[in-house]
Amino acid sequence: MKTPVLPLVTLLAAMGALSACQHQPHSDTDLAPLTQQHLNLMRQQADHLASQLHQLQQRSHDYCQPDANPAALAQLKQAWRSSFAAWSAHQGQSGGPLDAEGLSYAFQFWPDKKDTVAKQVRRELSAVSKGEPAPHRGVVTTLGALEYLLESELSAKQQCLLLPTITTTLTANGQQLQAAWHNAEGYQQQLAKMAEQGGKTALLTQILGQLSHRYDRIEKKLVLPLNTTDNPRPLFAEAWRSEQSLHFLRTSLSSLEQEYRQGGIRSYLLSTEHHASATLVDEAFADALAHLPRGDSLAEWLKGDNYAQLLRFKISFDQLGYQLKQRLPHDLELSLGFNATDGD
Repeated sequence: MKTPVLPLVTLLAAMGALSACQHQPHSDTDLAPLTQQHLNLMRQQADHLASQLHQLQQRSHDYCQPDANPAALAQLKQAWRSSFAAWSAHQGQSGGPLDAEGLSYAFQFWPDKKDTVAKQVRRELSAVSKGEPAPHRGVVTTLGALEYLLESELSAKQQCLLLPTITTTLTANGQQLQAAWHNAEGYQQQLAKMAEQGGKTALLTQILGQLSHRYDRIEKKLVLPLNTTDNPRPLFAEAWRSEQSLHFLRTSLSSLEQEYRQGGIRSYLLSTEHHASATLVDEAFADALAHLPRGDSLAEWLKGDNYAQLLRFKISFDQLGYQLKQRLPHDLELSLGFNATDGD
């Protein structure tokens, strides 16, 4: 289980910053809306993930019935796509319920440079088909393992050896994460203590640090397969088997913008007369989304002249990173520090 250390590190860093320099007195009326908007959005996203995973489990059950509808496989794949999109709103979160509940790798194992998920799924399929005890390896019950089952040349009978276990486990993990976000004595209490002990510096560092951390995760989705002009690596993309890597990069970027807009930071900027900072971040998001290539498959944009369009997107994406991780913290007199932005 991954130890949730980031809130403590963040709080200590924030307290150090408070002792090093004098800040303007903060008002509880500034911090309360910030905290509440942040919690509301995070809970909505957890609710949505739990709901999508429950539907995925139901589609899996329908598909594995002897008299399954011919459209059942297409419906199951669509449910997987919707579940993965819902999960993309949580990727890169650090220091919250995802870590505290030991669920950081419960939904996805990636980057997967050695194709570990496929190897372990094949191993478990072999064991189950022979009636042997399953190895019960964690990566076999992830969304990536489900993608392997649905996109490989396997019969429905083979797929259904593992589908019920995978979707049941994913649903249970989604419900566990949902309950953790709604637990008033968990992360909500941590935020309250941060605001009480460290004021706006501690609270803003935590929430903006999470935005920065999520940005780093999205950056990995781009730079790992992008690599170099002479040697792109399409098999390092996030969902290359289903040819959905670009689609999920888009859903991640859109959810990051939603977190900025609806998760408290943008409202805080406007309420504290940081209008210019808000405008710069708004423009950076708009430019990045405008230059993100169309379609679902990232591999198509790693070929020939298409590669240049990905590089053009990267310029806009890098500018967004500068605004979120350097310019905005500077304007708010924050120091995010290494632990807030070191990726996952």
